[in-house]
Amino acid sequence: MADHNRFSILAFLLLVAMPARAADSVLAVDRGLPQINLNNTSGSARSNVRWGWNDHGFIGDDFTIGAPGEHWVIDAIRTWTVPGHSEVAAHLGDYYQDVRLYLGTTSADLSPVATAQLAEGSDDVSNRNVAISEATGNGTLMFDEFGTGLRIWQIDFVNLGIAVRGGSKINFGVWGMGRAVPGANNATYTWFNHASCAAFSGNRQDGADGLMGKFDAAGRFEGTLGADGNGWDKPSDINVQVFAHRVDALATGTPRANQ
Repeated sequence: MADHNRFSILAFLLLVAMPARAADSVLAVDRGLPQINLNNTSGSARSNVRWGWNDHGFIGDDFTIGAPGEHWVIDAIRTWTVPGHSEVAAHLGDYYQDVRLYLGTTSADLSPVATAQLAEGSDDVSNRNVAISEATGNGTLMFDEFGTGLRIWQIDFVNLGIAVRGGSKINFGVWGMGRAVPGANNATYTWFNHASCAAFSGNRQDGADGLMGKFDAAGRFEGTLGADGNGWDKPSDINVQVFAHRVDALATGTPRANQ
């Protein structure tokens, strides 16, 4: 796997906010959950979809912060997952053993930069820099999976401190190891990332280009994925929000993982 040059930078963090991030942090990439055309009642205009690749790896995407010549530090990244099929569990930890954030800042390949173990029967995590919350518990509509309403969970990776160059494409992925599916021999829950079609989402969809990335279990890039005609009837992008702050120059330091 390619060696990714990630640099640490000291930032003042707001401890009372969630996600915690530098005081001058801004929403640098806003590709959040779609607001309209949700679920099958929307017909051909449906905007929301989910993507997983459990038999080989996972589906990721990319984003860009700022403009060429600028220097930024990523403070936090937020994504959403939609687990399950016909069954609906009460906690994300009932589906998955862990969750990992992967980034690739200088290569299409990805490396894990934040990991957390999930506790079965709760939404507790082993890493204080990873927070799990149920989006559908805060007014978001449940995800319609062939007539079954599935919960949507929000995942916040905070205190990242990853320096990047403005205008450069950054590949990312979020993936978790599934627990065994009750009553299914050798089957585990697939990790599904929430995605949407920008044209039908009804809100900002920064950097949406209709292309996602396929990554193997080690984070190696295996090509792009266009949703239109490959399991869906329109383009889509993984939903993500990135909080970051701008700095005068990149600081050189020791690469670190947020454990």
